[in-house]
Amino acid sequence: MRKNVAVLWVPPATKAKGKKAGPKITKITQLTGRRVGVVGRTQANVNLLKVILQQYGVDPAKVEIIQFPVNEAVEAIRNQKADAYLAAGPVNSKITTDAVAASTRDGGTPTFLAIDTAEAIAQNHPAYEASEIPAGSFGGSPDRPEEEVKTISFSHHIVARKGIPESTIAAFTRQLFAVRQTLKNEFPLAAKIETPDTDKDATIPVHPGAAAFVDGEEKTFLDRYSDYIWWTLMGLSAMGSAGAWFAGYLKKDERVSNTSQRERLLDMLRTARQSDSIDELDQMQAEADDILRDTLQCFEHGAIAEGTLTAFNIALEQFHNAVADRKALLMSMPQSLHRASAQFRAAGTA
Repeated sequence: MRKNVAVLWVPPATKAKGKKAGPKITKITQLTGRRVGVVGRTQANVNLLKVILQQYGVDPAKVEIIQFPVNEAVEAIRNQKADAYLAAGPVNSKITTDAVAASTRDGGTPTFLAIDTAEAIAQNHPAYEASEIPAGSFGGSPDRPEEEVKTISFSHHIVARKGIPESTIAAFTRQLFAVRQTLKNEFPLAAKIETPDTDKDATIPVHPGAAAFVDGEEKTFLDRYSDYIWWTLMGLSAMGSAGAWFAGYLKKDERVSNTSQRERLLDMLRTARQSDSIDELDQMQAEADDILRDTLQCFEHGAIAEGTLTAFNIALEQFHNAVADRKALLMSMPQSLHRASAQFRAAGTA
């Protein structure tokens, strides 16, 4: 969400008649036995102060830590409720700026305590980073501070459960950065929203969905579900093949029956060319019509292919042609010759 810097400062000494001012605080090590006011009620700011004190060898138990609500901080500082103060927030935080301004009195300016060991603190406490407060960050004349001050910083993060889908987090991150400029008019700190560190060794791991958006590797619908789509198509194809095989197996009897009928049609074709009886030819033609009906039903049921139907049509056409030719020949022959031929053929068969 934003980076926050720790600001540790001491108000100028009070000019009071007949009262000797205490020793001026210019170093963190001089905070032993002093009162330190912490702006804000969050325990995180108190923990931050304790980390700083311990780094400089100051026992936090020997420092009186007083917390002020944000809306009461300015008044408490004006009334000198503490000897030093700590505020944590963005460099341009209005809360910190007002608190520092409240410390300015009698022409004196606050003294900012540098945290020179910020890098060491960051090494020992990965949640913190070494940082700087630029000169003039809190306004005033002369500038507050007059020169750059070393300090430590920490970040506020938006967190999510690991179980939330990457696409959901990526969509949220995209929308957050899309409205950031609009939000800053009402919430100035929104302008400080930054992209997270997507390195694999980052102290705080980034959700894969946010990392995908930041790195420009956000997956499309096809990228996310291509494997599922591929396996689904493969499954459907396998099911289709299995279904086709099963359907073909069920129609096996129909194919076998149609094959025997086709063989019967070819046998009738040979018989028709030698037949001497018109009645016999008529019976074979009626049988051929029945075979045709059964064959068409097999084709409609998918038991035979179109190529098989075409071959059957050729055989059927040849049969009808043979019957027509044989009938024409028998009808043109004299009756006596026709009977003799039949008798001769019968005798030869016997």
